[in-house]
Amino acid sequence: MDNTGLPIEQQIEIASPHASRPWSVTILAFGVLIITIFNLTRLILSIANWDFLVSWPGVPALYMVMTGLIWTLVCSILLWGLWRAKNWAPRLMKAVLLTYVLYYWLDHVFLMDHPNSGAAGAWHAFLPVNWRFAAVITVVCMVYTVRTLSKPKVKVYFGLAESKTGNDLTDSGDNG
Repeated sequence: MDNTGLPIEQQIEIASPHASRPWSVTILAFGVLIITIFNLTRLILSIANWDFLVSWPGVPALYMVMTGLIWTLVCSILLWGLWRAKNWAPRLMKAVLLTYVLYYWLDHVFLMDHPNSGAAGAWHAFLPVNWRFAAVITVVCMVYTVRTLSKPKVKVYFGLAESKTGNDLTDSGDNG
């Protein structure tokens, strides 16, 4: 199709038609944004309070800075990929999901201080006080992510599947 006479914005639209962003991808991106902000805050506060963290026994200050930096960078790239409908974003999302869940639980079980008062058994000393709530939230986020990334409309958005017709996706009652 020859579209050389059109303004550049319309040329780009014609050259790369994209499905509109499903609501479920927007929610997924919002969750990634929250994790990005949380880890950016961890990075900034770790640098700002470096002297205190170095004097504190337990978790090394460098660990706090590096994990904040790594997760801020990874989640920023992922957020950009989700928002811009990059075809690699769903694979990265799954990899980040599994890695972050593993990191979160290892960090909370082995590095976090746990008050041992009123422990009902030895296992209780290793788990955070709110571990049941954290486990439920972890499972809900994992299920939501996998379910979202497997939806036909989401696959079309990322260019991983062809849209048969516009009606096939909207008639199912699933808005993303």
